[in-house]
Amino acid sequence: MAKSREIRNITIVGTGVIGASWAAYYLSRGLDVIATDPAPNAEANLRKYVDEAWTYSQARAQTRCKP
Repeated sequence: MAKSREIRNITIVGTGVIGASWAAYYLSRGLDVIATDPAPNAEANLRKYVDEAWTYSQARAQTRCKP
């Protein structure tokens, strides 16, 4: 039987809305993400999505922490 190992790397194929959402989620959990998508501007669109998701999640975290 194989030993269990902690997963640290994630690969995502397709960076549309669903793939970008998974990428943002895994990055927020501290995992390394490799994403691939042949669409024009896929990398720029993914980076924009992740940046916006990160900003949103940080704003929510600050709101929840206020007494």
